[in-house]
Amino acid sequence: MTEAFRASDNGDLPLAVFSPAQAYWNQRFVLAQIRDRVLALIQAVNASWDLTPYQWAQLIAMVLDWEPDLILELGRLRGNSTAAFAEASSRKSGQTRILSLCLSSEWERETAPRIRKIVSETWFAPLQTLRRDIRNFDFRPALSDASRVLIFWDAHGFEVAECVLGAILPLVADREHLVIMHDLSDTRYSSDDQMEYGEHGLWRGNDWSGSRLKLGNIDSAVEQSIAVLDFTTRNHLTLDSADHSFHNQLDSFQHAEMARLLGELFSTQAHWFYFTLNERPGPYRFPRYARPKSSFWARSR
Repeated sequence: MTEAFRASDNGDLPLAVFSPAQAYWNQRFVLAQIRDRVLALIQAVNASWDLTPYQWAQLIAMVLDWEPDLILELGRLRGNSTAAFAEASSRKSGQTRILSLCLSSEWERETAPRIRKIVSETWFAPLQTLRRDIRNFDFRPALSDASRVLIFWDAHGFEVAECVLGAILPLVADREHLVIMHDLSDTRYSSDDQMEYGEHGLWRGNDWSGSRLKLGNIDSAVEQSIAVLDFTTRNHLTLDSADHSFHNQLDSFQHAEMARLLGELFSTQAHWFYFTLNERPGPYRFPRYARPKSSFWARSR
């Protein structure tokens, strides 16, 4: 594990200096060692269009390097990220617990039975996959004994965003945490063609029709891109992409070395952003959140 945080001068919360590029580089040999197993897991999940092999490797590297004691996965669907996190935990003797929330039953019905042909039952031990409405879940007991929390936010919609920002983050603000968001690309590393509207009008909400939204460095089709940009702006936090880290903190030698070692598990593309309240001491500004009475469906991985 590298130095992921440094203590602030006044003894308050630590300031975040987490580097996705450093984690990726640090864990290159482990990733090379488990490459065949990761590819087998990808095949078992059978949803590579949702999460690419290099994104699997990047998520595994983040967990191995940052060493959270709890991963809170918001959105699962077939379970690409679920399996990636469980594999990372297995490399740490199951010391990282994973709590995965989603309304989908695909993991239990389809994915887990296929994965059981590859791994032992101990691989599943740290993993708790619940079919729950994220908006109505009581996160307080789940987070009470966790000291280092990785939140993988992959369920979409403004209601979920309000829950993450208004209900979950206040519970982890006093401890070390990272928030990773999938389905956000970095316009600094996009081609000019991707800036075209094409046949689409303005983005009016996510209906997976192809229309996308460009907000500064963010290129996305999901509502959380707006919500998180608003939240980090209000709290003077850095919202940055793993793409930016990989492009600027890995030199040409490291690129070549990782490409040689990892093959399809390496790329300087990432398509995920991250932030943490640990970057600065509070007080913080959170949106008001009230649990709704009705259930919902949000597209998730």
